[in-house]
Amino acid sequence: MNTRSRLALLLMILLLLATSNPILAADAVKVKTPGKTDNTWKSGFSSNGERIYYTATSERGGVIKSHGIINDDGKEIAGPIACVSCHSPDGKGGKQVVNVGEGKMQAMDAKDVRWSVLKSNYNPKTFKKAVRSGKYPDGSPLKPDMPRYKISDKDLNDLIVFLKKLP
Repeated sequence: MNTRSRLALLLMILLLLATSNPILAADAVKVKTPGKTDNTWKSGFSSNGERIYYTATSERGGVIKSHGIINDDGKEIAGPIACVSCHSPDGKGGKQVVNVGEGKMQAMDAKDVRWSVLKSNYNPKTFKKAVRSGKYPDGSPLKPDMPRYKISDKDLNDLIVFLKKLP
């Protein structure tokens, strides 16, 4: 496992532990990315989009809140949930087991969110609709395990720029 993957795993664990406590989630972004020295933001990420993907926090406004996930017990999971938690460090997604609160884990199948894959079905406008409202471009609902985020246009634009950089 390379350094970036280890860091992503550490961040996922920290964020899973912190989902009910936004203060802990904000503290998790203080982890530095080893080996990055040039062009890095305060948190050690190369861009705000990368920071959002890995930590569910923005350089502009702190924790990005999510809502709308219903666990197997019918309870809503709220709090900061980073993209990497489900879609993996490389953005390819796949089968994941995620913490859904109260010490419970749930299996899910996350989509590949690399822009090279998404662009065949999404444009920036429909991607923003999916992230905010949980809707496919045709208006049908995404799976209930996809969070809905309260996120600004600027932050979503930064996230798209980051997703375009994923190979």
